[in-house]
Amino acid sequence: MLIVAYPHDATFLERAPFPVRLERKLIEMDQLLDDPKLLLAASNDLLHSAPQAAWNGRPATPVVVTLRCAVARALMGWSYESAHQEIAGSVKWRWFCRIYDQSVPNHSTLRDREALIRPTTLQQLHRRVVQLAHAEGVTQGQKLRTDGTVIETNIHYPTDSQLLCDSVRVLGRLLAHARTWLKPQTTVEKKPFAIAVAAPAS
Repeated sequence: MLIVAYPHDATFLERAPFPVRLERKLIEMDQLLDDPKLLLAASNDLLHSAPQAAWNGRPATPVVVTLRCAVARALMGWSYESAHQEIAGSVKWRWFCRIYDQSVPNHSTLRDREALIRPTTLQQLHRRVVQLAHAEGVTQGQKLRTDGTVIETNIHYPTDSQLLCDSVRVLGRLLAHARTWLKPQTTVEKKPFAIAVAAPAS
């Protein structure tokens, strides 16, 4: 079932056993991400993948948590596994992602939930963040650097020899398809060939 956010915990930082110092950039980003239009766009994408989640199923990772974890991961350059470890072990990131005392989603959940946000929505989110940041005086909005959404997968290391083998394999498959489509009338004759061997000197 789709959940927008966990109940707000205003005393979460105060209950920490040590003083927590928040960076100004993090506080400003927290305020920008409270924009209802951003949450609505992300909610629509999550519901688009599973419409029945609007009224049925077990509680899923909230929309706010999904969005803010994606922002934190892109901001810090973390992998999905690193994001899970860093957020779970940090009071600051638990507050920023609005997870509080709840369990942090594992790396596969973070990856799958973030992948449900469509590229068009990401573009809208980027434009909306720039508009809000420009209105608040955080940035002039002249340049924007964005990060692509990439899903980790298990692939072999691209060595030169392996790339050549892959190229030959793909070319062979394409030529086989072309021969089936073109249906040549003649066949290639295989002529025997001889290898000349020099006689040993006497």
